[in-house]
Amino acid sequence: MTPAPYTLPLRIRRSGESFAVEDASGVAIAYVYFEEDPSRRGLVSRLSGADAKAVAQTIARALTAAGTASDAY
Repeated sequence: MTPAPYTLPLRIRRSGESFAVEDASGVAIAYVYFEEDPSRRGLVSRLSGADAKAVAQTIARALTAAGTASDAY
């Protein structure tokens, strides 16, 4: 199995109107965008801040599990 193309641990960083999932080197793996203003949220099709953070955490958990699984082989 090919090793993961990112280094653990992963972290989540808030950056403006997004949460970035970054590897240990600071390379962004994913961005999840949000909008706090409910009237604009529907116009720009973005998540709330809490929902975006939850999605970023789910991404980080999944990638961490995949990264540790590839180390087992």
